[in-house]
Amino acid sequence: MKTEYDIIVIGAGLSSLMFLSKMLKQKTKLSVLVLEQKKSIANDQSFCVWEGPGLIDIEKQFKLRAKHRWEKILIENNGEKIKKDIQPYRYVYHDGHATLKKLSRQIKGQVETLYNTKVKRVNEMGKKIQVASSNGNFSSRYIIDSRPKIEKSEIKSEYIQQAFIGNEIEVNSNYFNKFEATIMSFSKNKTETEFIYQLPFTKKRALVETTLFSKNPNLKKLQSKHTKNLKKYGTYKILKTERGIIPMVLIEAKKNKKIFKIGTSAGMVRASSGYSMRKIANWLSMHKGKTLKKNNLLSFKYIPNPLLDFFDKIFLRVIKNYPDKSPDLFINLFSKSNHKSLIKFLSDKPSRTDIINIIMSMPKGLMLKGLLKKK
Repeated sequence: MKTEYDIIVIGAGLSSLMFLSKMLKQKTKLSVLVLEQKKSIANDQSFCVWEGPGLIDIEKQFKLRAKHRWEKILIENNGEKIKKDIQPYRYVYHDGHATLKKLSRQIKGQVETLYNTKVKRVNEMGKKIQVASSNGNFSSRYIIDSRPKIEKSEIKSEYIQQAFIGNEIEVNSNYFNKFEATIMSFSKNKTETEFIYQLPFTKKRALVETTLFSKNPNLKKLQSKHTKNLKKYGTYKILKTERGIIPMVLIEAKKNKKIFKIGTSAGMVRASSGYSMRKIANWLSMHKGKTLKKNNLLSFKYIPNPLLDFFDKIFLRVIKNYPDKSPDLFINLFSKSNHKSLIKFLSDKPSRTDIINIIMSMPKGLMLKGLLKKK
């Protein structure tokens, strides 16, 4: 195996694979090496998006296939239930393993991939970048770095974390309404924002997650809460497990002429929700028609939306400083806004009319507190 490449990609996650599948020519002359520390394609995550008019068709654009979609959603808090038929939009679930596998197949033969390879050091040495890994040393002209590490100087908002533990379960009875996705079912918690997220695939099978927005999430305590939450389903069989922590923060990545950040550390996760797939797809659509060459990597830089970042900054302040009130924020959004405007807002594609609709639906006093609150 050779050791010198045009580009080395650190991490074979969603952002890296979506980028390479879209921007690499079918018969590229670029030499590309992908280094992934996991032993194989992960089977511990899923990706969800809203789809419908005015939004990029991710399945078509990236040749993917969703596992399930819902036209009805539910939000609930303290006995109040908000049910919405969101047609012509849908909430769509992509299985993580199937998605990453499909994207990997699309670039097979165009890149070399090493799994079970941990990157130890990245050093700029003149015109080359040296990468020391558990599988040997490599060098390249450029690096695409998808590691989620965020430097303090890059943080431009409150910093909280979304922790989640979930299981795809199968129960004995016809428990679930397979036509309705529960986006948020809030639990009483005065110090953190806590909710259950439930996506039913059949009457007997669903993905159930316990999620926490917290300054310092404790996964051990979250696991205990999740196990307790699962008891209401009676006897069940666990088919799959998901767990993780997603930073909810606004980021301004440092400029570097040779190291190109991508994914979480580049700000490609929506700060107020933790969603990323739609944000990545929107970014790549801005570069439609371009292909990756030896000297144009930096031209693909992600550029944030200042207006959406402004809203997210206020959202994060509310969630961090008034966690007992944050369910009110989401209940208002889903109950008082037009669902078409809300979905386009959540998908980073709102019009001026959509923005006005969202502003009118927000709890004014709470948002004003978030606006005036200093870090």
